[in-house]
Amino acid sequence: MNKNCKWCNFKDDYLVIKGYKYWKLSLAESQFLIGWSHAFLKRHVCFFEELTDEELIELKQIVKELKQALKNAFNPDWFNVMQLGNMTPHLHFQLVPRYKDKRTFDGKTFTDDNWGKMIPSRWEPESKEFLVKLRKYIEQYL
Repeated sequence: MNKNCKWCNFKDDYLVIKGYKYWKLSLAESQFLIGWSHAFLKRHVCFFEELTDEELIELKQIVKELKQALKNAFNPDWFNVMQLGNMTPHLHFQLVPRYKDKRTFDGKTFTDDNWGKMIPSRWEPESKEFLVKLRKYIEQYL
């Protein structure tokens, strides 16, 4: 555990969709692409090749489960799985649904203006109330 690491010291439990043996699945604070989530390893490592076989198998299960839940919730047209770590060097994955057309949730409209292109550097945190509502909505499909 690294005392200065965001993921080692993750305190926003209201974002956690599901806990696993090796990982936690949580919503991203920004939801300009509705359903954007993170899978983060419970132990502190920085690089993909440091994963054990068991951790890697569980990650595959998480991606599969989340994709199915989001398919039922919002029917994404594509799904990006990214491991970057530039800002927070703790192994975590960005799990990002992509949409050709707009989606609506809780009276808000979400548009993937960069469909078919790279995801822009954009971070617009949602309210805690909205994120809790979204988390509960997605959880019902897991």
